Amino acid sequence: MPIEYTIDHDQKFIHARVLGTIELKELEDFMDAVVAGNALAYRKLFDGTQGDGTYTDGDVMTLAARAAAYATLAKRGPLALVPKPGPGTELAQRYVNVGKFNGEARIFESVEAARKWLECQPPGEDQP
Repeated sequence: MPIEYTIDHDQKFIHARVLGTIELKELEDFMDAVVAGNALAYRKLFDGTQGDGTYTDGDVMTLAARAAAYATLAKRGPLALVPKPGPGTELAQRYVNVGKFNGEARIFESVEAARKWLECQPPGEDQP
């Protein structure tokens, strides 16, 4: 699977890394795993610096709509996105804007900066 991730329930933290080329289905599966793992409120670091996407603008809109819908299920925890430089940054910005994150998501140029920001955020709440 090109998205490698760990859900740490003790630290209430998710670390995901894109390894290789990903498609919309793999992103949807990852998002579903976060929800199924009762980890939507956890702090999330999504590192896309080592990957490439084969998704379209329409796919990004679909993912953002899904993220906005998840917000109706439970409080979302902070999300730090680290896209691969280039078009990935623009797609990440579109995802954050359309996904209605309301300041809960930020885009970073480095994993280190993203991790530092997340460390300052409160850990997520346990979900029922």
